[in-house]
Amino acid sequence: MKTIANRLPRRSRSLILFSVLLAAILFSVMARAETVTLAWDPNSEPDLAGYRLHYGAASGNYTHSIDVGNVTLYAIDGLSSGQTYYFAATAYNSDGKQSGYSNEVSHTIPAPNSPPFTPTVPSGPSSVLAGVAATFTTSASDPNGDALEYRFDWGGGVVSGWGSVSQARTWTTAGQYIVKAQARDSKQAESAWSGGRTVTVSANQPPSVSAGADQTVNAGAAVTLSGTGSDPDNGIASRQWRQTAGAAVALTGAATQQAQFTAPAIKTGTVTLVFEFKATDAAGLFATDTCTVTVRSADLDGDGVPNDQDAFPNDSNEWQDSDGDGIGDNADSDSDISNPPPGPGPANQPPSSPVLLSLTADEVTDTQAVMQTGAFSDPDAGDTHAETRWQIFRDDDSACVLDIQTGIGLTLLTVPKLVLDEATGYFWRAQFVDSRGAASEWSNYGYFSTANSNVDLNVNGIPDVQEVGTSVDLDRDGVKDYLQSHIKSLKMEGKKVVMGVSIKDCPSSLAIEYVESEDPSLEDAYASSKPRRMPFGLINFRVAVAKPGDTATVKIHFSDAAPRGSKWYKYDPISESWYDFSALAKFASDRRSITLTLTDGGNGDADGVANGVIVDPAGLVELDGMSGGSEGGGGGCFIDAAGAGANLLPAGWGLLIAVGLTVAGGGRKRVPKVTKMS
Repeated sequence: MKTIANRLPRRSRSLILFSVLLAAILFSVMARAETVTLAWDPNSEPDLAGYRLHYGAASGNYTHSIDVGNVTLYAIDGLSSGQTYYFAATAYNSDGKQSGYSNEVSHTIPAPNSPPFTPTVPSGPSSVLAGVAATFTTSASDPNGDALEYRFDWGGGVVSGWGSVSQARTWTTAGQYIVKAQARDSKQAESAWSGGRTVTVSANQPPSVSAGADQTVNAGAAVTLSGTGSDPDNGIASRQWRQTAGAAVALTGAATQQAQFTAPAIKTGTVTLVFEFKATDAAGLFATDTCTVTVRSADLDGDGVPNDQDAFPNDSNEWQDSDGDGIGDNADSDSDISNPPPGPGPANQPPSSPVLLSLTADEVTDTQAVMQTGAFSDPDAGDTHAETRWQIFRDDDSACVLDIQTGIGLTLLTVPKLVLDEATGYFWRAQFVDSRGAASEWSNYGYFSTANSNVDLNVNGIPDVQEVGTSVDLDRDGVKDYLQSHIKSLKMEGKKVVMGVSIKDCPSSLAIEYVESEDPSLEDAYASSKPRRMPFGLINFRVAVAKPGDTATVKIHFSDAAPRGSKWYKYDPISESWYDFSALAKFASDRRSITLTLTDGGNGDADGVANGVIVDPAGLVELDGMSGGSEGGGGGCFIDAAGAGANLLPAGWGLLIAVGLTVAGGGRKRVPKVTKMS
């Protein structure tokens, strides 16, 4: 009798693992079991009786054996999900002799798919405006580690498509909505819906807008349009100026709050220009307002006499009223004038144009630049040098940063501190005015730039050595000063005091651009005229306002209470004198702060021009130190306190309120003569 070894061929048997049958998968899901179907090559021995299948959970270790009979296809069921099994087959003959194992195959029974866990309640705003998109985010996990996608129920019967974990919704109707989320895995199994987030949708309100006050300007002048817009709901998204009537002009900055243009250069009469300012909120609602700019010529009536020298600027037949009775000399029959002049008398000849002696050829200087001209010259005998007008313009945008007309600094003027920026290019010019009010032509331009002192390396608007620690909260609002933009606090040089400049609650103030302190005992700290006792030292600051000419309320905070009887004094860098600013300065009841009322181009502004920036050198003065010399040994020069509401500009200043004054065309171009403004 042949042995099984003789009857079974000595070749490998190929055991083929069939894929899991669909019916078996469905069964395993229900019974937590799986079925695997195996197939193998048949033996050719004539006494072959059948086959046995062997399997187990480890390779080569078969813990189960099944006699399947003389078939070559068999399904094994009852297998556990998530388990890997190893299979082999043997053949046996009619004598019961059994062959060796075939090759081994393995198969992992898939774990049953489970749906994702319920997502979290969506995060996002609890209140939104109709027409404004709002984004909501949820999250979930899957027990099988499957990738997930999400959809949102927005309430009101609206459900999003399947997508990302964050999705946006724009409601168009006001009301309350419940937002929920659901997850789905890659096998299409869906989670339960999450809990709901209540969202209140309110109707969007349009913005409010103002185009600013109507203006009357001279022909050829630089004009600034200043619009304002606010929105009660979601803020202003865009602003736009456009001209709606009058001779066309070229607007710059039309998409900003402030637009500029050059008034038409008309020779006589007036023209009217109309401009519209439009503010649009984030939801697309907008509002508009208009303003009118009336442009008048330098000689309204065309009689050859400039308006500022014409007693009757709208009457081409009259220009003089010698006896002051309101009747022009040409029509006046009074005996006060025996021979009424048929026309203007001999005109006063203007002085010669100044010759610049300093800062003419791109010199580099510090921010206290010194401007100097040559001597005054006038063709009329007896005319003397009454005033000089000084102007400085920034090189990159031609903005006027200084405009002062003074009878003190006639041929030499030092620029006040903080008027000029460091590492910046400028150009300047001067104009003489004689004792009869005639102004010269402007000088040629001089060009210079300022050096970088590197005293503020972190560019936070405070000298690095004067910065305070991170624990300082001078305004005691619970937020450290260094974390807030509306206050800048600093150490006072030579004093054990900290002071802070704040523009909080002042809507006309945009930013505190720079602050610095000075030790009043030093020679360069206005030593020639400063008071003897300045207990908190001297502070300089520069504040940007919303539009030229704005009035700002600035609060100065002290780390110690101000001494009783002390007052706030300001320094006039032109006349080199200190003056009492008490009429526009109010101490708090605890004397830990003082509120100043400052006007761009007016009270409290050292640069002399309504240019959107207020420069203010000032300090606290103890009155018993008002007599005698300064701490540095110099004498004191003071102007008495003004009455409440008085104009506090010191003697020697002739402020020229030239709103937005720029040099037309920018760069290094000559501009038309600017007539004296009083």
